[in-house]
Amino acid sequence: MPTVFDRASFYYDSCSSTNDIAQAYLLKRRVAEGTVFIADYQYRGKGQRGKTWTSQHAQNLLFSLILYPGWLAIEHFFSLNIITSLAIYDVLLHKLPEGISIKWPNDIYYLDQKLGGVLIETSIGHMEKIKTVIIGIGLNVNQLHFEWPKATSLALHKGAVFDRSLLLTQIIDTLGRYYGQLQSGMVDLIWTSYLHKLYRRIGFHFFKTINGYMEGRIVEVNRWGQLVIEKRNGSKYSYDVKEIVFI
Repeated sequence: MPTVFDRASFYYDSCSSTNDIAQAYLLKRRVAEGTVFIADYQYRGKGQRGKTWTSQHAQNLLFSLILYPGWLAIEHFFSLNIITSLAIYDVLLHKLPEGISIKWPNDIYYLDQKLGGVLIETSIGHMEKIKTVIIGIGLNVNQLHFEWPKATSLALHKGAVFDRSLLLTQIIDTLGRYYGQLQSGMVDLIWTSYLHKLYRRIGFHFFKTINGYMEGRIVEVNRWGQLVIEKRNGSKYSYDVKEIVFI
């Protein structure tokens, strides 16, 4: 069953990052699950691996969502990355039918360029249970110029201006559906769907790892969220986020 979030929302013209604002709220009080913090501009936007996320004012979609998945086993934590990525993928597939993929662990790509990313920050409570989760999402929507050549936007490829509020609603509604499936125990189905949508899933590719450069193919994302690469000789290696880079 889909989860219908309360959809309480807070809007900011500018802030350090929506994840920071969400965290500040949680330090003071418990807000409703599904509460959303939206910004037109972030001056300290966060990305994976300690990177920053830059975006022009009022051009893109920048928001954070609060969840309380205390029912989720901590060893299945990566499932939250998966359902968030799948929700964005599903929505964008209707905008750009060909070329959308998920670059492990949770970047959204169009062909070989980045459309968006996800940053999930977690608080662990008593008995090693997940207490709170802040899901931060940045999606390039209407921006037309980027300093980084690997970045792109929906508008660049469709030649149209997109309604950011509609995209926000569609992503949250779709995430609610996946969240409900996860709560119902459909972990294996969700995991398989994610694997089939991965960037560079087909064929052999080059990677830079903590052990040097290697050629291999993606065969799995294990339950700890590690990317499993198989070399041509059949040997397999598992990598965490900071241990491997796509070349």
